[in-house]
Amino acid sequence: MNRSPYAVVLLGVLLAAALPAGQGGSDIGVTQAFRRLEQPDTYLIDVRTVAEYVYVGHPEKAHNIPLVFWDEPNLQTVANEDFVEDVKARFKPKDILILICRSGSRSAHAQRMLRRAGFEQVFNIREGFEGRKNQNGHRTVEGWRNEGLPYTYELDPTLLH
Repeated sequence: MNRSPYAVVLLGVLLAAALPAGQGGSDIGVTQAFRRLEQPDTYLIDVRTVAEYVYVGHPEKAHNIPLVFWDEPNLQTVANEDFVEDVKARFKPKDILILICRSGSRSAHAQRMLRRAGFEQVFNIREGFEGRKNQNGHRTVEGWRNEGLPYTYELDPTLLH
C-alpha cells in the first residue's frame, strides 16, 4: 500500500486528537534521555527508516523499529502498519520506552500511538538524533549527535527490526 508522507503525518495528527485527556506524552532532552537509559527496563527505540539508522548513524544500543519505510520506486514513505505490534513483540507495557527520530516529529507521533496502545511510560526526545537546523539549513543545533552523546554506525542484529 502506497502512502504519501502527508498521510503519515495526518495519521499522527488524527491519533493525537483521539487520545483521552491526560494521555499525551512527555518530551525530554537528549541529556535527560541518556541518563534515564541507565535505569532498569528502559530502552531506546529509533523510529527512523532503516537507511537513516544505518547511514546517518544511531545512538548506541538503540533498537530500530521504523515508523515508516522508504519506498524507493515511488520516492515516498510508507507507514509501517505493524509498528505498534513490532514494539509489543519486543517490549512490555510497563517498560520505559524512549523514542528518537531525526528531529523529534516522527517519534512524537510514535509516542502517541504507543501510549494509546497501552504503553505507560513513553518519552520523546524532542531534539531528535540530528537536532534542529541552523541559519544555513544544516542540522547542527542540539540533537543526540550534536551534543556528543555516544552513537555508532555498527549494526547489532539483536537491535534491528
